[in-house]
Amino acid sequence: MSEPVLAFAKLDLSMTALDFSGDLEEARSHEWISHVNTKCYQGGWDVLPLIIPQEHLNNHIILQAFSLNCETPWVESQYLKRLPSIRALIDRFECNVLSVRLMRLHAYSSIKPHRDTGLSIEASSQARIHIPLEISPDVQFKVDGVSVPMEANSVWYINADAVHSVQNSGDTPRVNLVVDCNVNEWLFKLIMASKEKTYCCEKSVKEIAR
Repeated sequence: MSEPVLAFAKLDLSMTALDFSGDLEEARSHEWISHVNTKCYQGGWDVLPLIIPQEHLNNHIILQAFSLNCETPWVESQYLKRLPSIRALIDRFECNVLSVRLMRLHAYSSIKPHRDTGLSIEASSQARIHIPLEISPDVQFKVDGVSVPMEANSVWYINADAVHSVQNSGDTPRVNLVVDCNVNEWLFKLIMASKEKTYCCEKSVKEIAR
């Protein structure tokens, strides 16, 4: 029997005294960039990069938003400097934060089932965290075929190495703050201490291991 593989877990990260309404209003005033992987979604899916590779600080927003495998330091973008609550939330991560993006899935849009190969605590030293800032009951985020019960301002570790998809059947956009970070002892303990963990099925574990 294979070792268990986490699909997703709700994290107990404090959101006390954080109000994202002003940040979201400010973020909406900027030009977001459509996701470059157009085969992966239907409708509208766009991004505002907040922490980016230093080498692309003065480059086009496409490079800032989608260059995720850089060896150079990660720095704040011009947008994050105007989002104090999001900035304060990022400061609560007691680990090395890499890419940070606001990702908006428009009304009546969907992200098709796909994998971000290797992006999980089992497969690499990196993890992807999702924090829904704008969400409705009409949004269904699935990992390994199981719906993640996301609510606004909750914090979730997502195994992006497993097959995942999103369906927004509502008439309002869904906005998630997506944080990629290096896994250290603090983050690993936070994930494993979750009281709401769901594991991948045995079949998926074997497919992921290939």
